Amino acid sequence: MSAEHVASILGDSRWVGAQIAKAQVALRAGADKETTARKLYEGSSLTLKRSKEIIEGLRDAEYESFLEPRKKTGSAENPITKMFPAAVTERQFLDQLDNLHEARPSISYRDERFTGHTLVDFTILEDDLELPINVKNAGTRFENAASLVGIEPDDCIPIPAYKAHDAIEKEPNLLYAICIDYTLISKIERGLLTRFSEAEASVWKTLSKYSGPLIRDAEDNFVYSMVNRHWEEFSGHVAIPVFRIISARKAIRILQKFPKRTPGIGLRAWGTGASAEVNVHIAVSEETKQWDEVHSRIEESGISDIIDAVNRKKQEWVYDPEI
Repeated sequence: MSAEHVASILGDSRWVGAQIAKAQVALRAGADKETTARKLYEGSSLTLKRSKEIIEGLRDAEYESFLEPRKKTGSAENPITKMFPAAVTERQFLDQLDNLHEARPSISYRDERFTGHTLVDFTILEDDLELPINVKNAGTRFENAASLVGIEPDDCIPIPAYKAHDAIEKEPNLLYAICIDYTLISKIERGLLTRFSEAEASVWKTLSKYSGPLIRDAEDNFVYSMVNRHWEEFSGHVAIPVFRIISARKAIRILQKFPKRTPGIGLRAWGTGASAEVNVHIAVSEETKQWDEVHSRIEESGISDIIDAVNRKKQEWVYDPEI
């Protein structure tokens, strides 16, 4: 039944597995091979020749035999470790944006998550001003934070240094909205995945076992649709989150002032508990603000107040060596 389930739930995805599932369902319903091969070719990344080869034996074969097994290479290959927590956290932040619009009707927002924009999830709009937001879930505690970067584990969040550098060049006003919840994955496993229908569970199993061209499109399609479909039931399992706000500019400023906050740059730390990704580590209590404060400032003074705060400057003496 997995082909029928995949076709019904992921039929719009360009993942090759979804398109093969649609083709098998069509063939078994009586569609001719030539037309089905053409549709498979047009809907996926397969060549026409390969599409015809697949169609030739697809009707009576096991659907899974045409799929590429997923290579288990760590958390990056398991969608639940990143994609479900990210989707849930973004859905929670959408509620905050709706509240902001109610409080200040001149505010609107643009959802950037599916536009291919890798730095920005949402953009808050007012008049001709834009305030880009990147929503993050901090779901793994950095247990060695105190010894490596001088911050207590429960007060420490990482910002990828290369992403922050990229942001201040391309989106200089970017804010990170970070939800710290080390229990979110377990809540998703207990409160969301258990609510899947038989068809949804079948598709989840297929996505967990198989990969192939454009698999990320299918994962995004599935994860975000499941979060939205089950949100009303599931949201009661997660507390209203506290979002902490820091700009990309401030993250880079912290890196410049405190290089030891970035193991691998200011501290020899590889193999001693620091992530392989080069992160600047932020002290939540001292270096971020709560979203409620940012909300209040926008409600009172508009997003120009926050943009000015992000771009605040001061004069100072710095080394400028000639040699």
